[in-house]
Amino acid sequence: MLSGLRSVKKDPRGDAEWLETESAEGRDELNLAEFPLAALADRVPNDQKTLVFEDTVWDRQARQRVVRRLTISASDRYGLPTALDDEVILGLVQLTRQAHFADRHVAFSRYELINLLAWRQEGKSYRRLDQSLRRWLGVTLYYDKAWWDKQANCWIDAAFHLLDQITLARRPKGARPGAAAADRENRSTFTWNEVVFRSFRAGYLKRLDMDLYRSLESTIAKRMLRFLDKRFYHRARWEFPLVEFACEHIGLGRNYDTGQLKRRLAPAIAELEAAGVIGRLTDAARYRRVARSDWRVVFTKGRRRGRTPHQDAASAPIVDELVQRGVSPRMARRLAAESTQEAIAAKIAVFDELLHAGDTRVSRNPAGYLVESIRNDYAQPALPKRHRAPDQHVRRVRAARPSIAPTTATDEPGVDADEERVQAYLAGLSAAERMAVEHDAERAASPLLQHGLREAIETGVEPAREAYRTVIVRQHVLRLLSQPANMTKP
Repeated sequence: MLSGLRSVKKDPRGDAEWLETESAEGRDELNLAEFPLAALADRVPNDQKTLVFEDTVWDRQARQRVVRRLTISASDRYGLPTALDDEVILGLVQLTRQAHFADRHVAFSRYELINLLAWRQEGKSYRRLDQSLRRWLGVTLYYDKAWWDKQANCWIDAAFHLLDQITLARRPKGARPGAAAADRENRSTFTWNEVVFRSFRAGYLKRLDMDLYRSLESTIAKRMLRFLDKRFYHRARWEFPLVEFACEHIGLGRNYDTGQLKRRLAPAIAELEAAGVIGRLTDAARYRRVARSDWRVVFTKGRRRGRTPHQDAASAPIVDELVQRGVSPRMARRLAAESTQEAIAAKIAVFDELLHAGDTRVSRNPAGYLVESIRNDYAQPALPKRHRAPDQHVRRVRAARPSIAPTTATDEPGVDADEERVQAYLAGLSAAERMAVEHDAERAASPLLQHGLREAIETGVEPAREAYRTVIVRQHVLRLLSQPANMTKP
């Protein structure tokens, strides 16, 4: 089992890292990053059942140039894989990493895989995922001198399916995707082919920034990220034959001329430049003509201005909270990058109150209101009247605790009466009683809030820890105050 912090070793060929440490980052298998596994298009003609990619490299052992070739053959029923199917395989690699690459047989829920892929939690996504998994069962990969066997330290010929087996758990009939706990608990399974899993276990892996990958709009940019990220480990500047790079490693059509290839690559190059994956170059520096029909394309390693792993780990719980309230995963990650966690937590608290009260500001488009309230920093609105006056449970608690200074509801806009109730309750507790309430609150909190608090503590992000603890205690006290008066004492 691969677990714990291990040293980083150089790959014998000098173009990869042997990574056996669990991390917030993703992982990519290096053979799978070398050639495309799927068509770039969303659809492939029904009569096309084969894709072929090849290049020529210098074989140091044979002391000659050899042709490496990958042939992808599809089943008649499900056809060739497309760009979305390629993302599914990458998602399965991440699920296997989360299990420490311990077993080629991996249990998972489709709910968590769809979240990992940043797809919407809807029936269409579940159907598309099922189709993709079935498609991969019918796809055969033929590697001719193109699969690097890390253990044997040489290129080999190999032919296999990526997946040997899948089982798919079904939701109860009529259940809404993502809404029930069953979506998270029902376990499907997949089993890697032994050849691929052996490469995982041998450590033929590289880091992959999954947040960056998912943020890219262009399928071409995603493919370029995986390929160039592998090459940049070896050196910071690479020059490739344009046709070989674009057609054999990225997957563009071979019928394109030089001008068309440049135009197709341009948006993806701009995306990767903006993300700091590659350095900015002028067209004259990017493309170099060496003969009449021989162009080269140049890439230099950029400087990424990304977030630190601690920041990414700390923001994950708040992203989950946003997604649970209907915000798309991509937008949730963007909001987490643009705003502080405490600011988002405050807006979520107000949103929950308004939604619970049936306020028309949120009932028409709840997720849209939440996004705009965070982006535009809405002032806290006055809560509905039924939430502003202390109810009978608070009056009973105050009557039972003479030490509590009497308070009255305020008419100032934006004052949260529930917060008054919570603070009044907590103020009447002894230190020991308060500790007991906080302990019970953490035990009774939702799994998402528990995860968020745990991550904030482990990563040492004090503002996030306080924000989560405040929300957890607040919700628990409100539950206590909703009970009969004689049950409110901890």
